[in-house]
Amino acid sequence: MKYRPEVDGLRAIAVLPVIVFHAGFQLFSGGFVGVDVFFVISGYLITSIILAEKKTGTFSLINFYERRARRILPALFTVLVVCLPFTWAWLLPEDMISFSQSLMAVSAYISNILFWRTSGYFETAAELKPLLHTWSLAIEEQYYFLFPIFFVAIWKLGKNWVFAILASLASLSLALAQWGSIFNPSAAFYLLPTRGWELLIGALLAIYSTEKNRFHPNRILSEFGSLLGILLLIYAIFKFNNETPFPSFYTLVPTIGTALIIFCATEQTTIGKILSHKLLVGVGLISYSAYLWHQPLFAFARHRSLTEPSKLLFTVLAMLTLGLAYFTWKYIEIPLRNKHNFSRRKIFLYSALGSSLFLSFGLIGNFNEGYPNRLPKSLALTEIELPRIDNGWCFYSIDNLGYLKVGADGVNCWLGKKSSNVKGILFGDSFAGQYEPFWDKTANELNASINAITTNWCFPSMNEEFTGKTSSRALKQCFYNRKYLIENISNYDFAVLGGSWGSVLEQKKMDGVLQLIDKLAPKVRIVILMASPKHFENDIMKYYKKSMWFDGKFDIPKATNQRDKNTLKANEILEGFSKNYTNVLFIDRDSIFNSDGKPSDLTNENLPFSLEGAHISIYGSKAAAANFLLSKKYSYIKKALH
Repeated sequence: MKYRPEVDGLRAIAVLPVIVFHAGFQLFSGGFVGVDVFFVISGYLITSIILAEKKTGTFSLINFYERRARRILPALFTVLVVCLPFTWAWLLPEDMISFSQSLMAVSAYISNILFWRTSGYFETAAELKPLLHTWSLAIEEQYYFLFPIFFVAIWKLGKNWVFAILASLASLSLALAQWGSIFNPSAAFYLLPTRGWELLIGALLAIYSTEKNRFHPNRILSEFGSLLGILLLIYAIFKFNNETPFPSFYTLVPTIGTALIIFCATEQTTIGKILSHKLLVGVGLISYSAYLWHQPLFAFARHRSLTEPSKLLFTVLAMLTLGLAYFTWKYIEIPLRNKHNFSRRKIFLYSALGSSLFLSFGLIGNFNEGYPNRLPKSLALTEIELPRIDNGWCFYSIDNLGYLKVGADGVNCWLGKKSSNVKGILFGDSFAGQYEPFWDKTANELNASINAITTNWCFPSMNEEFTGKTSSRALKQCFYNRKYLIENISNYDFAVLGGSWGSVLEQKKMDGVLQLIDKLAPKVRIVILMASPKHFENDIMKYYKKSMWFDGKFDIPKATNQRDKNTLKANEILEGFSKNYTNVLFIDRDSIFNSDGKPSDLTNENLPFSLEGAHISIYGSKAAAANFLLSKKYSYIKKALH
């Protein structure tokens, strides 16, 4: 196969926007499309190599897998080894657990599946996961494992049939990606069936390029085609953003652009000459290692810093990425590709040994719960998590716990004195679930029992509305919960409603909440509306732990951010609406979090109530209950129920 320097230059165009995008530079809002460029290039090159070897009769699966191992694993293992001491020194236990799980998944080439399964709700933010970027490597590895076997199996049908079959599979994969972008975006983003079409575009291009009677564009068409291709890439890099459905039909812009460049650009065309410049070719040669290094560097910088690192630091880290990439390419990648230095047997042996070692490290880290004994004793905190049904509470987190079933199990959990004749119902989403320890303690003081019916994104409403993804299993459970509430409300003495009121207001779904209050008020002694807690921009508990670990300084953020402004506005709407009834009581923030005679974001132990910046933890919920039992509103509820 003839070497094409412009393709290496195209690799540079792929990797640089990815690096700048992950560094947080908003100008390159669509820099993530660089991964899609890589997919097309990879599909093209891999298929071209297979075709060339099929033509000469030298193709074998064992040779193919050996080349893949030499190309991918040495640099990957190098980066993983370097990551280990930084995870020990800088990652909090919960982040160490996440890293350990990703280390296992990378070793098994299924990290895309892990990140798909853990890409929502309360998982570590994407920019804090050092190995998040390996999802694309997993897709390529899965593709590399399956494609050559399938390709060889259908090769005997003839090239035309091979092309038709692969084109059909690509079309099906693209259609599935478009459907997934609407109904299951996370699965569409991370899984091979919805990404395979991008690699197959490259494969189809490689097959077509070997046709004897294929169309050969003249100089003018080559110039136009390659220019159009680069313009499509530039458009995607600067115009796409996190709101762009991806992958979907939109992804055709960068993938078709890449295909046009590969097909039309030559060393004689303007775009081909630009891409063949030695600087771009040089970056292209080290692009794989650069891709491997950039995410860990950025993630660890974010972990080590109490606030978002400066753009200057990210610029320095981006330059360091290229330096480390050059070193890795020259002293790791190139020597390991040389069969004279390392035989096939050694490559497979080292690959198996490396994968086994990293898998073991991951298992041990996960089993030891992130080594919490690394932290100072002052940070050995307990109950710093959300109350859920799997840790002894009631929040029916059906979207995260696969063993949970839609139906009656989600409405059969009680708090407080369960034998009491005074019965209440706590209803809502996770922002109601966060108050389960609060109401368990309060109900015991009231000599009451409370049926806690809470599940993901199921805010209290009379309508079939939902603040989460419609693909979530929680949607069906939510409709079940609401139907149960309406049909059984007469069996309760009081109702407590909690929700992510700011999100409800942002999505213009507050009317359903008000209608539900109208429905419930005549049927119970009292309806209690719980305020949403303060919404911070950052993970406050993690911020607290990091500040204590690294320098001992911790200041609660004073500024009110836009998300909390929306929450405050929603709280005000509910408080105002409660005044229309004599038996509807809004529990304001001061009544819940007032621990020292004035509004406070910290408990009496000077720990945050907040869990991750939005919800409060089990610890925070219990501490809030202690405050509430001293409030006038608690006394009002006690009189109303007894």
